[in-house]
This record gives sequence, C-alpha cells and structure tokens, in this order.
Amino acid sequence: MALQGGPENSNAIDELSIKLLLVKLIDEVDKLNQKLDLIIEFDAKMLKIHKELLQGNPEQNSDYRTLKLEPDMMTLLSIPNSLRKTVIAIYKLQEATADDLSKETKRLRAVESASANQLVRLGFVNKKREGRKVYFCINASEISE
Repeated sequence: MALQGGPENSNAIDELSIKLLLVKLIDEVDKLNQKLDLIIEFDAKMLKIHKELLQGNPEQNSDYRTLKLEPDMMTLLSIPNSLRKTVIAIYKLQEATADDLSKETKRLRAVESASANQLVRLGFVNKKREGRKVYFCINASEISE
C-alpha cells in the first residue's frame, strides 16, 4: 500500500512537527533556567556584599575582595557600548594605562580614563598606582594597596 498525501499523512506530519517544536522549546527553557540560576546566585552575592557595606565592615568577608566579574556574553551585553569597548581592551591587554587603552580603542585618553574608572566603580576591573601611572587590570592578585 503506497503512502498518499491524504489527511491521515498530513496529520502525522503535523504531530511530528509539533513534537519537534516542543522538544526545542523544552531545550530553550532549560537553557534559560540555567542562566536564571546564575543570575540568582550572582544577585545573592551582591546582596550579601551590599548588606556588609551598609553595616560598615566589608573587610570581614572575603567575597568583597575576591568577587570578580568575568566578561561573559550577558555581562558584556548589559553594559553600554562605550564601556564595553574599554573592558574588552583591558581584558585583551591584561593590564593597561589610559594611554594604552586609548591606543587600543582609538579613542581619546580622557575618554578611556573616565570609562576605566567607571568600570572600577562598577567592579568589573581593578586599578593600581605605580608612581604617577595608574594601571587598570583584571587580576585581583596584582592589586597592591
């Protein structure tokens, strides 16, 4: 008996298409749940640090000093484009002055200095001073206080 393009065959194809779409939808929901779990975990850390800062004793907890934000896709997409260029340049150079960043991004040194300092305030990078030069870096162990 040959398969014909009757209504039974069309219904079977529709059911198969729906099942495939449901499998894809479930996979996407699982990925979304994983991302939400990461956001919730990060949010809990930030709330803990914020509470300690309000209490005035951030040095008691190592999370305050060791929290390091990696430039994952979600983080990079969450910051403005002007800061994104700077953070990518810092991660590329590992350690850089505002002059180094301006050469890398082809923007003014003052713009890079302001952007890098804003990234320091946001906690994305660290900075250290050696004489008159200020270096922006990603490695917390390189910071000398």
